[in-house]
Amino acid sequence: MTLTDSSWLMSVVLAHQPHFRNQPANVFVFWGNGLLPDAPGNFVTKPMSECSGGELLIELFSHLGIMETMRPRMGEMSCVPCMMPYIDSEFMPRVAGDRPSVISVGATNYCVFTVEYSVRSAQTAVFGLLGLDREVSPIYRGDRDIRVLRDALKALGR
Repeated sequence: MTLTDSSWLMSVVLAHQPHFRNQPANVFVFWGNGLLPDAPGNFVTKPMSECSGGELLIELFSHLGIMETMRPRMGEMSCVPCMMPYIDSEFMPRVAGDRPSVISVGATNYCVFTVEYSVRSAQTAVFGLLGLDREVSPIYRGDRDIRVLRDALKALGR
């Protein structure tokens, strides 16, 4: 879920629980990110990249309108900030030369992160490393698929 009003363009992922094997029943795990971590927050008025975990939760809960509900429980929560400067790179605009090539010099093995970007990059790497003359899969445009748009419209009416 992306908080489009967030000056950080903050997103959170609320995965099915338990998220981890042997996760205690009283523990809920989620993760999030911000595409603009150097901008000041809307509620915590400093850059996301300079915030503590508690400040990140304050910003999130404030955007969700649940800060006062969550405030008494803040001491029971843990938020571990970490900087992953390339993890969101596939969502950012790009121009030639602003990222390493898909097949880096000396690379022999790869792992993937997200489906659309990673499948195409993985195919590019595999086809290139194996010397195959093949085209990568075309980009799936769900935003132009009438079935997806119909289902989204139905979801809005719930």
